[in-house]
Amino acid sequence: MASLTFWKPGTAGPGSTLDRATETEDQIVPSAPVSSALSIQAQRERLPIFKHREKILYCVEKFGVTIVVGQTGCGKTTQLPQYLYESGWAADGNVIACTQPRRVAATSVAARVATEVGSILGDEVGYTIRFEDVSDKERTRIRYLTDGMLFRETLVDPLLSRYSVVMIDEAHERSVYTDLLLGILKK
Repeated sequence: MASLTFWKPGTAGPGSTLDRATETEDQIVPSAPVSSALSIQAQRERLPIFKHREKILYCVEKFGVTIVVGQTGCGKTTQLPQYLYESGWAADGNVIACTQPRRVAATSVAARVATEVGSILGDEVGYTIRFEDVSDKERTRIRYLTDGMLFRETLVDPLLSRYSVVMIDEAHERSVYTDLLLGILKK
């Protein structure tokens, strides 16, 4: 199984062995189901991304852009925002944003992370999709939203000043809004 690879802009990109197009069923990392006998913390520690926690946090602190490539199910979507939250990136009223290309992904991932954090959905962890905002302006610190909703926020606040970190998840899917966000964030 391939380990996570960190890519610094300006260096050779990650090899094709990490491309999702080449993933096969036997390469997908199984994660512990929610109903598992393991505690939530034990489930989190079993995910492959856990052993890279410190390196990821270092890269986010040191570089303006950090690209994380990993197998499906390794914990990128659910764990990275929590690592950032636990490390103080959501202090002083800041929010950690994590975009999702689909509404269902934003809602289901937010529900899972709220469970892992021990919070009610819409309190510390929330989501925003078209016509539905389950977040609190004052209390939500990790916010999952569709890329279209974050793009709409850039129309009002181009600097996205309320966010300390913006994660563009599933960027390889190349939706119009994802590409627009990447262009705006580059500025």
